[in-house]
Amino acid sequence: MKSRVPSAVYARFKDNLITGAPTSEDDQKALAAALFKWARELGAVCFAHWFFPSRSGGGSYGSMCGACKMDVLVDLEWSSAEATKPFLATLPHERLFVGETDGS
Repeated sequence: MKSRVPSAVYARFKDNLITGAPTSEDDQKALAAALFKWARELGAVCFAHWFFPSRSGGGSYGSMCGACKMDVLVDLEWSSAEATKPFLATLPHERLFVGETDGS
């Protein structure tokens, strides 16, 4: 990722990971665009979020089961005036920087 985003964006993102500070929307967009371009260059059409729900257990230990959430690198073009919205190949930054409701 370091080679795919401006050095200032990378430095702020790395600092935010350490301090817990929120990533600015502009940096989120730059990071999402770089990840999308990298993924498409490698032929990716979807991605997965592998997680262990935090309720009733301790992650991958004991009787806890893991889960996998699949997502695709497309979205609807919501700004279109058409009743049936066209598809758009994209990775919206909101999808990349939002937490799951199960706490994972």
